[in-house]
Amino acid sequence: MQATIAVRRLLRDIYLVTVTLLLAGAHALAEPLPLEYFTRDDTMGSLHISPEGDFLAATAKPSGTSALLFFEIESMEPIGGVRAREGDLVTRVHWVSNSRVVHSYAQRFPGQDYASDTGEIFAINRDGKSATALYGYRAGERQTGTRVSRREATSAIGEFLDPLWEDEKSILIIERPYRVSSRVLRFNADAHPKILRLDVRSGKKTTVASVPLALASVVLDREANVRFAMGYETGASYTALWKPEPGDDWTRFELPGFRDDSVYAHRFDAHGRGVLFTAVDEDDSIDSLYRLDFAGGEVERLYRHDEAPIEGVVTDLVGDSIIGVTVYTDRLEYHWIASEDDPAVRLYRMLEKAFAGQSFRIASVDRHGRRAIVYVFSDVNPGDFYLFDTETMHAQFLQSSEPWVDPELMRPKEPVELSARDGLRLRGYLTRPRDEAGPFPLIVLPHGGPHGIRDRWDYDWEVQLLANRGYAVLQVNFRGSGGSGINFERAGYGEWGAAMQDDITDATLWAIEEGIASADRICIFGTSYGGYAALMGTVREPQLYRCAIAHAGVYDLELMFKAGDTQRWRVGQALLDRFLGNDAELLKQRSPVHNAGKIEVPVLLIHGKDDERADYEHAKRMKKALEDADKPFEWVVLSREGHGLFDQETRKEVYERILDFLGTHLPVDDRAAAASAGAYTD
Repeated sequence: MQATIAVRRLLRDIYLVTVTLLLAGAHALAEPLPLEYFTRDDTMGSLHISPEGDFLAATAKPSGTSALLFFEIESMEPIGGVRAREGDLVTRVHWVSNSRVVHSYAQRFPGQDYASDTGEIFAINRDGKSATALYGYRAGERQTGTRVSRREATSAIGEFLDPLWEDEKSILIIERPYRVSSRVLRFNADAHPKILRLDVRSGKKTTVASVPLALASVVLDREANVRFAMGYETGASYTALWKPEPGDDWTRFELPGFRDDSVYAHRFDAHGRGVLFTAVDEDDSIDSLYRLDFAGGEVERLYRHDEAPIEGVVTDLVGDSIIGVTVYTDRLEYHWIASEDDPAVRLYRMLEKAFAGQSFRIASVDRHGRRAIVYVFSDVNPGDFYLFDTETMHAQFLQSSEPWVDPELMRPKEPVELSARDGLRLRGYLTRPRDEAGPFPLIVLPHGGPHGIRDRWDYDWEVQLLANRGYAVLQVNFRGSGGSGINFERAGYGEWGAAMQDDITDATLWAIEEGIASADRICIFGTSYGGYAALMGTVREPQLYRCAIAHAGVYDLELMFKAGDTQRWRVGQALLDRFLGNDAELLKQRSPVHNAGKIEVPVLLIHGKDDERADYEHAKRMKKALEDADKPFEWVVLSREGHGLFDQETRKEVYERILDFLGTHLPVDDRAAAASAGAYTD
C-alpha cells in the first residue's frame, strides 16, 4: 500500500485530472462518460525491474511530458530520472547493469499515427546522472570515435539486442540503415542490418556481424553469437539462415517436410545443443513448436494447438529454458511443454488463478528470477502493473496505465463465431452497449492491416466509446487476418473488395439474423484498410448500411503501386503484388473511387495531409468521385496528422465529428440512450 501511495503522490497531477473527468462523467445519470475519458493518452507506459531486483525504471507522462523515472523498490521513493524534450517519448528501456539503463526516444514523423524510434540510443545512471547520447543524431563523433557528420550519424536506426551481462561496459545492438530521399531520412525496408557492440559509456561501436536479409530478426546462441536470421532475400521471399558453428558463413536453414516460409527460430535450448523453432508442416496450416538436435539432426515436435498458431514462447523466469508457448484463440492462452511440477509452470498457474478473467504477461524480471513485473489486462481493463515476489508469492499493485478507467463502467467483448457463405469459419467480437439481447444500432468495425492483423480481446477505447454512446460494435477477423493459420491468411490474397468484403457482409447479416442488430440501423466504420472496407461495403451492399465512415483509407488500388510508402521498397512492391494482384481492370472494379455512383448512403471521409501509408491523393480522388456522382458526404482533412490520429487533442476533435455524424445518420433513440447512459453510472 505504501508503494502505491508513493507512486500516486509522484503522479498527483495526473490524478487531479482523473478525478475531474470521473466527476464530470458521473454527476448525472442521463449523461454518457466524457469524450476525454476514452481519447486520452496512457499516463504509465512501462515498468522495468533492475538486474538485482531492487530498483524500478518507469516510463510515464507526468504533466503530459514523457519521462523516465527511477524508484527504490523497498521505499518506492523516486531516486532520479530524466524528462524528454517536447514531442519526444521515452521508449525501449533496458537495464544493462544494476546502476545503468539504456533507452531510446520516439517521435511522430510525417505520415505516421504513432511515435517511432528516432534511431538513437541513450544511457543514464539510475540516480539521473551521467546521461549520455551513445548512438545516433545527438551522439555525433562519440558514435565511432572518429569525425563523422551529423547527417552520417543519423543514417541508421539502432535497436537493443542483448545486455551482455558478463560485460557491464557493452551491449549488442542491431543497426538498420535509413534511406535518404529528397533530403529526408526514411526507414529502408530493403536494407541489410549489422550487429554492433556498443560501449554504454563512450558510445564506441564495433561491428560484430552482418545479416544478408531485409527486415531481419536474429537469434543469439548462449554465448551471444549471432547464429540465426529470418527475413527477406529478394522481393517478398521469406528466408531463414543460420550458422551451424559460430564462425561459419550464413547458410539456408532448410529442413525437409516444412513450408520454407514458415520456419522461425526462437532460441537455443538450455544447454546450447539444439534450437527451438516454429514451423508449419507441408500438409498443415497451423505451426508447431519443434526442437532440432544439432548432434544427431533429429527434429522433435514439442507442441501444436488444434486451432491457433503459436504466438510466442514462454521461458522460465531466469530465461534458461522454454517451458511453454502462448497462442491466441478468442484470447491469450498459455500452454506448457514442461512438466506441471516445474516451478515456473506452477508459478504461471498461480498467476492464472489469481488474475482469473483477465490476461497477463510477465513484462520484466530480475536476473535471479526473484522479482517480476506482471502486466494484467482485459477487454475492460487497459492494464495494471504488479510487483510479484516469486519467493513469497505475493503480488503488490503498483500502477494502472490509464488510472481513470473504471473496468466496472466498461462493456465486455463477447467472442463470436459464424460461417461465411463458402463455409469458412470466421471469428470475432461483439460489444453490446448494455446487458440486453438487442436489437441495437450497430457499428461494423473492420480492422486495418489487413493481412496478418487481427482483432483481439483487449481494451479498445474506440469500441468502448461507441458502446458508451449506445451502439453495439461488431469486429470480425475476415479471411486474410492473422491468428487462424497460414491457409486462412493466404485465403485473403487477391480478395480485397471480394471474398474479404463478403466475410464482413456475412458477419453483418449474421448480427441481423441473431437479433443483435436492427436491419435498418447499421453503419460501417474503419481506418486504413478498414476505411477501404467501409466504402467497398456500401458499394457492394448499397442497402445494407445506413452510413459509412472512412478514415485514412485507400480508395484507388492502382494508386497504391504509385503513391504511399509501401511501394518504395522492393519488399513492399512484392507484397502489393501478392495481396492485390496486378490485373488493372480488376483493381478498378474493386476500387471505391471508380464505384462512387453505387454508394447510396452518407459518407464521412477523414484523412491526414501527411499520410504516407495511404497517400492523401486517395482521399482527394474519392472526394472528387463523390462530388462527380452527386453523393452526400462530409469531408474532414487534418493538416497535422499522418496515417491515423497521433495528437490527443486532434483525436478528441475528430471523434466529436464522428459522433455528430452518427447522431445524425444512426441516432440512438431516447429510451436506449437513457438506458445506456444509466448503465455507466455509479
